[in-house]
Amino acid sequence: MQTNVQGKTLMIHDKVTMGTIGENDFKRFCDCIRTGQIEKVDVSGVTEADSACVALLVAAKRLAHKQKFMLHIAGVPAGLITLMALYGVEESLQ
Repeated sequence: MQTNVQGKTLMIHDKVTMGTIGENDFKRFCDCIRTGQIEKVDVSGVTEADSACVALLVAAKRLAHKQKFMLHIAGVPAGLITLMALYGVEESLQ
């Protein structure tokens, strides 16, 4: 998983799977969200996703809610939407 910030958007690229997200990746991602400077997470650059990607997005939305700011998820590939639907979280992540 690769990430970079463009303005107020956190861009996620490459594979976002259990095999590619380590504890440090998750911590850095959450720290970036916690700053409150990010308004959108863009996953259009994700080439492969599994439940780890869904968990990452759920964690981001929870952090934003806890800190009382809106966080939008953008560029969600069709396969990831299907996976989110299987977990019953597609509406909460949009």
